[in-house]
Amino acid sequence: MPSAVSRQVWVISIGVGFVMAGLTLVAPILPLYALEFGVSYTAAGALITGFAVARLAFSLLGGVAGDRWGARRVTVFGTALLAVSSVTAALAPNYGVLLGSRFIEGVGSAIFATTAFQYLLQITPRERLGRATAAFQTGLLVGVAIGPFVGGLLAEIGDFRTPFWAYAGLAALVSVMAWFFIEDLPSRGTSARRVFSAAAKLVRSRSFVSLMLVGFSMMFMRSGARVTLLPLYAEQKLGFGAGDIGILLSVSALTNLLIVNPAGRFVDSVGRKPVALVGLTTAALATAAYGLFDSFVGLLIVSMVFGLTAGLASIAPPAMVGDLAPEGAEGSAVGVYRMAGDLGFVFGPLALGAVADTGAFTSGFFIAAGIMLVAAFLLSFVPETRRTPVTDSVS
Repeated sequence: MPSAVSRQVWVISIGVGFVMAGLTLVAPILPLYALEFGVSYTAAGALITGFAVARLAFSLLGGVAGDRWGARRVTVFGTALLAVSSVTAALAPNYGVLLGSRFIEGVGSAIFATTAFQYLLQITPRERLGRATAAFQTGLLVGVAIGPFVGGLLAEIGDFRTPFWAYAGLAALVSVMAWFFIEDLPSRGTSARRVFSAAAKLVRSRSFVSLMLVGFSMMFMRSGARVTLLPLYAEQKLGFGAGDIGILLSVSALTNLLIVNPAGRFVDSVGRKPVALVGLTTAALATAAYGLFDSFVGLLIVSMVFGLTAGLASIAPPAMVGDLAPEGAEGSAVGVYRMAGDLGFVFGPLALGAVADTGAFTSGFFIAAGIMLVAAFLLSFVPETRRTPVTDSVS
């Protein structure tokens, strides 16, 4: 890949890391901030639901906008929305303003994430897309790892509004980076009719629908099994403390981060489909294994394996989306795929939380694993999308 393209990939990845760090900066304090306005626990939870609903509603629209007006411009707009909504949240005089700010933040997040990856697809040769996707995912994972710790620290130094100010600063920085440090691709001026026609064609494609189910299953597993069910299982049934739960989550995040770049090389050299199938199948088995262990050491080992397998499964599907995306409608392809993932993100905690209410924690892990195995089975009928193997580095 020419050096200019490589620089663009890493600028995008760093920007994604900053945005994800900002997003997770506010995660530890968000419910507590809501309670300062005297609202119920349900209302506090609505701040998360409102964000998720906005992401679900605007992922596809963000991709359509990127196809119509250009990915870089829409990316800048998305980060500007994040900055403005964070300032509004920091200054919120009441709960209603805070809730509205979170919804706008979800819109900005959906637009940014969709068009940033759309831009990556447009500048990356398809035979190197696995490694470019791995760089993108690395930025995301580093941001997610750093954000909660820094957010909690900022809240202790200042107050619950302080992380929102930091988030606004990071979003503004990424907006400047996108405007000045990534190249403005010529706008294709794709008509809205052609863009929506391309999106409709994608959802009629068996191959792409299989990828959508993969995206759904991965996000259902992450938000439902890992983020919701595992902490409840560890605390309510096994009696683990918050520190133990944090270690389990951190270990899986670390091993996930360690595997993504090797996975990117495998995706480009071995093929998208075999890496995706191995990753999905083993990640499903690791998810199910959570419900079979009741010791900290056992769950720690499962978490290590889970991080490796989930990382392996996370690279190939987006690369396959890029392979299948019609020229001029890359944003629509990313938007449709992300919309399926957002559905999993919304329904995973609700479904597995309801299972946890019955005390059937093991069944919850098995349900998440089963959905992933179904996705892997359907993906096995999808033809390989990689065209040209390469052996040199993305950079």
